Amino acid sequence: MKLNKILPYKLSRVLPILGIAGASLFTGCSKEDEPIRDTRMDVEITFTLKDPWDVIQENPDGTRQVNPLIKTYADHPDIRTVYLVPLNSWTSTTKNHITDLRKNVLEYAINYSPKVRGRGDFNFWPGEASKVPEDSLWYVQNGWTINRHFQKQR
Repeated sequence: MKLNKILPYKLSRVLPILGIAGASLFTGCSKEDEPIRDTRMDVEITFTLKDPWDVIQENPDGTRQVNPLIKTYADHPDIRTVYLVPLNSWTSTTKNHITDLRKNVLEYAINYSPKVRGRGDFNFWPGEASKVPEDSLWYVQNGWTINRHFQKQR
């Protein structure tokens, strides 16, 4: 026994379906329309009040240079930003130490490469940072915050 199945069709229905199917071949997605994702990564280097030498190294001749790890990260093309993040308490820092930290440690790293930025919060003793407003502004302009926990309390 042989079964034949006949599919009835009308020419008026088949032509629009073939037209839609053919048109979809030419309107597919192109890679140009997709946004390009930045696959580079960010790196954080932490430092403390007791040991700022994670940022700067002092040479035997008395000169200072940026830590080789920061240099390596800043020169690597797959690294987007190198963030310097302060850890622990900074409440024992006086206004003179705030200025020294800026001029003798952090400026070296920030000026080394535009990839190097600050991140995180310095919790200086309340009022100490306001005694050196130009330094406070420099910290904020380069990505750090100062006493953010006091701002949250208000």
